Amino acid sequence: MIQDLNESLFKKKIFDYEKGEDAPLLIKNNSIIEFWVTWCPHCQDMKPRYEQVSEMYPSVECFRVEMEQHPDLADQFNIEAFPSFVFIATDGKMKKWVGEVPTSELSNLVKEAFPNVK
Repeated sequence: MIQDLNESLFKKKIFDYEKGEDAPLLIKNNSIIEFWVTWCPHCQDMKPRYEQVSEMYPSVECFRVEMEQHPDLADQFNIEAFPSFVFIATDGKMKKWVGEVPTSELSNLVKEAFPNVK
């Protein structure tokens, strides 16, 4: 299941960016955040693919941020294009992917970012 994030949920689930660079990462599981906009055809094409991948890896928390409604959240990861995916491992390591990909490639990106996930 993919959760839509607003500022409040982002601060509770990811980190409280208003506390500055030293704010602790709050994720408990490997996580993916998709940054998207409603009018982007590539974002619309990725929606069912991302949902499918989220079902394939139930131990990975999946989030979505609509960039026009929440530009401050996109700024936290220097998001400049969409769709953008940020993969955050429980150890804090991050990987970013920008663009539309087939479901199989998105699945491969999950495996690369989180090698222990099945």
